Amino acid sequence: MKLSYNSIFFKFYCLFFAKNVGKDEYGNIYYTKKNLSRKNNYRERRFVLYKGIVEASKVPQEWNAWLHHATETPPSNQNKLSWFKDHSPNLTGSPFAYEYKDKKKTKKVKNIYSVWSPDE
Repeated sequence: MKLSYNSIFFKFYCLFFAKNVGKDEYGNIYYTKKNLSRKNNYRERRFVLYKGIVEASKVPQEWNAWLHHATETPPSNQNKLSWFKDHSPNLTGSPFAYEYKDKKKTKKVKNIYSVWSPDE
């Protein structure tokens, strides 16, 4: 993976000016910075460095709540609840994306509803 100048600068910025808070099971690293500005409603700034491809759906539920200031303390792997699901990537635009199958072609039932298409 080729790093741009911005991502290299951001990694140095995190190393010197931000405090490392934790790491999740997917390798994402979470940071905080005591930057009490009006832009952030006078709260600390929280951000994540993704491992691999930058995709917002790679953040687990408990870390997402912490990033959005819904919880005060950062989560740990010990308090993971049993009903939490494992991460599944966003497959939109990939060959594995969900494909709608028209039921008119599979069943021989008269249907008063039909799927709209712009050509009609």
